[in-house]
Amino acid sequence: MAEPRTPSPRIRQKRRQARQDILDTARHVLREQGLDAVTLTGVANELGMTKQALYHYFPSKDALLSNLLTALLDTEIDALIAAVQAEPDTDKTLSALIRAFYAHHIEDLDAFRLFYCQSQLVSAPEHGFGPDVIRDRINPRTRNLFDILESRLVQRGISKKRRQRVRQLAFTAWTSALGLLTMLSVADNTGDPLIHSDSALLDTLAEVFDGAVGREIS
Repeated sequence: MAEPRTPSPRIRQKRRQARQDILDTARHVLREQGLDAVTLTGVANELGMTKQALYHYFPSKDALLSNLLTALLDTEIDALIAAVQAEPDTDKTLSALIRAFYAHHIEDLDAFRLFYCQSQLVSAPEHGFGPDVIRDRINPRTRNLFDILESRLVQRGISKKRRQRVRQLAFTAWTSALGLLTMLSVADNTGDPLIHSDSALLDTLAEVFDGAVGREIS
């Protein structure tokens, strides 16, 4: 039996572009119509292609959602890194992180819910967020973010214990931003807004972590 032919670079590029177009369309459907509309049929209809053609790139809804989730994480982390690196004041690194996390997600809460609240619905281990996906695709991206935060916050000669403390502080800032967006997402979904304004809550978090950074690296 003849060996299968290796696709040419042009064909591989065409396939990569097709996958990217599908993921971009899935995100558009998510933003405009919500999670329930992100199906193979819905995305295929939006693209003007058949569901069978979509199977060539994503064999199931779980596979489509899994790849969409990792794409959403990539865009989030890219936005956070850009915001942190653009902040000239090192002491405000974590408040820049918090504000960027808020700005990135507040206008697209369906995508936020999909990644942080509903990713467990991607059920098939071979296509969902199983151990391999988390280890090979998720952890390296988040680790890179915290490496960048640590490199901005620590000073030369700082002890290993202080370095670990700074990294924990960065992680806590990120989880605080996540918690705030979770509450805002719940409030949005239930039509029951929080008592405090978004800006007031962001300012409070910024003050807390700016002060903590000042104490840790001084």
